[in-house]
Amino acid sequence: MDSQTSKVFRWTADAFNRTSRFVSSCGGTRSGKTFANLQLLIWIAGHDSTPTINSVVSETMPHLKRGAIRDFQTIMEPIWDDKRWNKTDSIYLLPNGSIIEFFSADSPDKVHGPARDRLFINECQNISYEVARQLFVRTKDKIILDYNPTHSFWTNEKIENQDNCITIHSTFLDNINEATGESFLSDNQIAEILSNRHDRNWWQVYGEGKIGTLEGLIYAFEQIDRMPEPEGLKEVWGMDFGFTNDPTAIVRCLVDTGRKIVYVDEKCYRTRMMNADIAALLKAEGIGPATEIYADCAEPKSIAEIRTAGLKVMPSDKDAPVRSQKLSFQLQWMQGWQLKVTKSSVNLIKELRNYTWDKDKDGNSVNYPIDTFNHLLDALRYAVWSKFGKRGTGSYNISIT
Repeated sequence: MDSQTSKVFRWTADAFNRTSRFVSSCGGTRSGKTFANLQLLIWIAGHDSTPTINSVVSETMPHLKRGAIRDFQTIMEPIWDDKRWNKTDSIYLLPNGSIIEFFSADSPDKVHGPARDRLFINECQNISYEVARQLFVRTKDKIILDYNPTHSFWTNEKIENQDNCITIHSTFLDNINEATGESFLSDNQIAEILSNRHDRNWWQVYGEGKIGTLEGLIYAFEQIDRMPEPEGLKEVWGMDFGFTNDPTAIVRCLVDTGRKIVYVDEKCYRTRMMNADIAALLKAEGIGPATEIYADCAEPKSIAEIRTAGLKVMPSDKDAPVRSQKLSFQLQWMQGWQLKVTKSSVNLIKELRNYTWDKDKDGNSVNYPIDTFNHLLDALRYAVWSKFGKRGTGSYNISIT
């Protein structure tokens, strides 16, 4: 494992050895903190002289499956044994009898359940302190926390100020191979991160890994377990095209027009999709020829090609450049709807938690949003605005509140 560990792994291991209780790992995007934490947990649990129980917890199971569990399987690949993996309960039995289990913080029976030896809470900024406290009191030994510092929260206020906590700080620049000095990130990933330096708050949080204040979030939302039954609701889909760096983003919406509620489910967030791939995905979702799909009107050729597959893909109602009153008007109109998002919509939830009004050079909010964290949210807007919005509005009197 040594040849494939980062600076962050070394820092985390050192902190774990020195602390009596907590390691708090604060880092920017792609700093490798979650990967390093899992590597350390695997190493320690695998060398216990007597079997131990080691829990990895995050806000929802879909979040774990697309994050920590995927990283865990990558780390374990050279020695992975399917017979040791209980897929139903997400538990891996190590050769020495220790187990590493994965469960979500929205599972009361697990949070309030049996004790464990060690605990790792992944992206703890998305978990309430009361849930964390229930997990803490059932943990015998040490606890690892990691988070993106989007805002000050209970870890900063209640844990990091204790003598039994060691805090480490990392950025994408620290995600380098200790043996070779080379970054674990691709040149494209680094370039994408650096391209956001103009957004001061984003850069502070995700570039520098410092505590920020995500002021001016555009959307409020609620997480739900699953989509409701469609009876009495209007179904509409939205699609934003991407290819090399930006993903093709697709959402399914069930809309209660009377109560102004939009139920949303993420259906696609993938790069390098050809139009034939998109059509195949939509058909696999069981979409019929009458289901309305509104797509980015800037891609008429793609829309036409997908329509040849018998799908009712239509251009969204007007293009709206990021720095335009038109987009600001549409976003403020969208704010009049309640958004209820499935827990499995991991990428959409991430966008919702980071999509804000932009700021000028003096730090004041302006009448247009940041030009990032918007792929699935653009797809959502295409669907709801195009289907239910006020078409043809000619003037815009915009104020940010």
